[in-house]
Amino acid sequence: MLGYLAAFAEAHGANTAGRAAIEAAFKIIATHEQDLSERLLAYLRGREDVTIIGADSADQAIRVPTISFVIEGASSDAIVREIDKTGIGIRFGDFYSRGLVDGLNLPNGDGVIRVSAVHYNTVEQMDRLIAALECVRT
Repeated sequence: MLGYLAAFAEAHGANTAGRAAIEAAFKIIATHEQDLSERLLAYLRGREDVTIIGADSADQAIRVPTISFVIEGASSDAIVREIDKTGIGIRFGDFYSRGLVDGLNLPNGDGVIRVSAVHYNTVEQMDRLIAALECVRT
């Protein structure tokens, strides 16, 4: 793992070694994941039929790059099944937090849609997800 992170940092222009390389890798990863998250969150914030669960900011100080939301008038299950056809992996449900999801009084009964952005995802992949979500209008 340390070797991977050091190589990752080097591949992304960090000219350092040891602990500094690992710290550089984590910073590069966090920045990229924040950028991906902001791209999706900006799209979701612009939709009147979407409820974002948690902070609607991608600021890494207050949010991890896992984004949950619902689309009013649409089944989370149906949306995820439709998106799956495009080869994009997102999921839905309560993610072992049934009490929390029930307590949110969401407009549908099948949980939230969850998207996890990670360092190996690309901007193009996030754009494909957004385009697929754009086809889901209530």
